[in-house]
Amino acid sequence: MLDIKNIKVPTLVKSYPLTNPHGLSKDKNLLFICDGADGLKVFDATHADKIQTLQQITGPKIYDVIASNNVALVIAKDGLYQYDYSNINNIHLLRKIPIIK
Repeated sequence: MLDIKNIKVPTLVKSYPLTNPHGLSKDKNLLFICDGADGLKVFDATHADKIQTLQQITGPKIYDVIASNNVALVIAKDGLYQYDYSNINNIHLLRKIPIIK
């Protein structure tokens, strides 16, 4: 987290450890971060200085995510995944479109 009150001199306020972060998306207070081989991580970002991990979806290497209206589109090494997160305690796969080489 950066303080950009003085845009010419941003100040690091807080950092969070991730393995290999790529894309991210935010839907209301939920923050989705693609963390490479560690999968998709979902955080409660109600307070930016105190984000908390809610869920982690493991699987193939994940590169990007678009989250909106309780559906996350996830781009992974082996295809496109669609997850329903309407119940944050029960995120589940709706469908997968595999990449065929």
